[in-house]
Amino acid sequence: MSLVKAKLANLLARRRFGGRGLHPHALANLEALEGLDPALPIDACRFVVLDLETTGLDPEKDRVVSVGAVRLVEGRVRLGESFRELVNPGRDIPAVAVKVHGITPDKIAGARHGAQVFEDFLGFLGRDILVAHYANFDLHFINRVMLGRYGFSLQNLVLDTVLMCQAVVLASDPYGINRHQKACRLEALAKRFGIAAPERHTALGDALITAMIFQRMLARLEAVGGTRLKDLMRVAQVK
Repeated sequence: MSLVKAKLANLLARRRFGGRGLHPHALANLEALEGLDPALPIDACRFVVLDLETTGLDPEKDRVVSVGAVRLVEGRVRLGESFRELVNPGRDIPAVAVKVHGITPDKIAGARHGAQVFEDFLGFLGRDILVAHYANFDLHFINRVMLGRYGFSLQNLVLDTVLMCQAVVLASDPYGINRHQKACRLEALAKRFGIAAPERHTALGDALITAMIFQRMLARLEAVGGTRLKDLMRVAQVK
């Protein structure tokens, strides 16, 4: 979706939901696209890089168990501005998922439920541009909460580092063979850019790895003349 269409959809959402006594963070989210101009220099944009750990890979059946995010401003990761919280999924955590992220039922027994955690995350996110690896997966979980709690989906511009990888890192694949698809996995990109991954499969650890990968790919985009938000949207925007 182009930014023009997104802003039009946002205008309709504001007219429909703006007067419903929403939580302040949700109300503020309706203003997320205000002031966002495709001609902005990328260095003038603010980003929040997100990762979720879940009970599994089925977006319909599974639930979130951990949220992690870091902020990136003027091309730099602000380690002092991060979001990290365990989430009570309201269901069991399969053993196969525990083996991946190490989050056991006892660790989330006293944690808050997703709707409460995501409400606070909205406050952390503000109007910043959201960035994630395989962003549609994370966005599905966020929007399930947003739609159920507020009636509208997340209004922020969303970028996907996988799409960006395909556009600025990999060789052209004009026939759609996708033979390089595995090269866009988080581990492969971290290795390509020499990024250590000591906290792999923790939400905050993966968010930090994604943020550093995003930094490297922004540099590649800039090297070929992509210095404006519109250039970044062209290669990474979630449609």
